[in-house]
Order: sequence, then C-alpha cells, then structure tokens
Amino acid sequence: MARYFFIQSQDPFTEVRTATQLDLARRLTEAGNEVTLLLVQNGVSPARQGAHSDSFDALCNSEVRLLADRFSLQMREITSAQLKPGITEADVDIVIDAMLAGDKVIWN
Repeated sequence: MARYFFIQSQDPFTEVRTATQLDLARRLTEAGNEVTLLLVQNGVSPARQGAHSDSFDALCNSEVRLLADRFSLQMREITSAQLKPGITEADVDIVIDAMLAGDKVIWN
C-alpha cells in the first residue's frame, strides 16, 4: 500500500482537468492506497456546503482524507462551519510532513 498526498489548487467549476485528477485520487483509494487531498487556493471552492461538483462529491463519500488550507479558506471567506462534513482545516505545512514521511506528492 502506497501513500499519496494530492494538492488540489484548481477549481473544478472552471478547470475541466480537475475531474480527472479528483477521480484518480478516488481510484487510488479504491485500489487500497492511503490518499490525502489538500485543497488550496481556488481548489477550496467545492468544499463549501451547497457547492455541487460530481467529482469532488464522490471523494466526500470515499476513504480519501480531505483537508482544506486554512489560509485559502480565510481569503475566500469560508468558515469551518460552512465546510462539507468530513473536511478538516489544515495548514499548508502539512505538505512538508507528507514529503518527509515518504508520501508521493502530486500537485494539481
């Protein structure tokens, strides 16, 4: 079992490739790998309750660990109470921890 750490900076509502990238994270988990997805910059937009993105919502119902960058949320005035269930706030320095732990880091 491998560990993957995705960093998603693209908004699935404006960037077509995002659906494929999110699907890859889901499929890696289904294959038995441990996957974490950190949403940064515009990538936090589907994390808000009421936002509908088929590819992101599929992750919310999977074993992918979902994190949202605290600074990116603040810049977009999204509070933790407005996040979909299962999404945890985190600081971007968690990426360094993942790299040091040997996770395969993929930035989208």
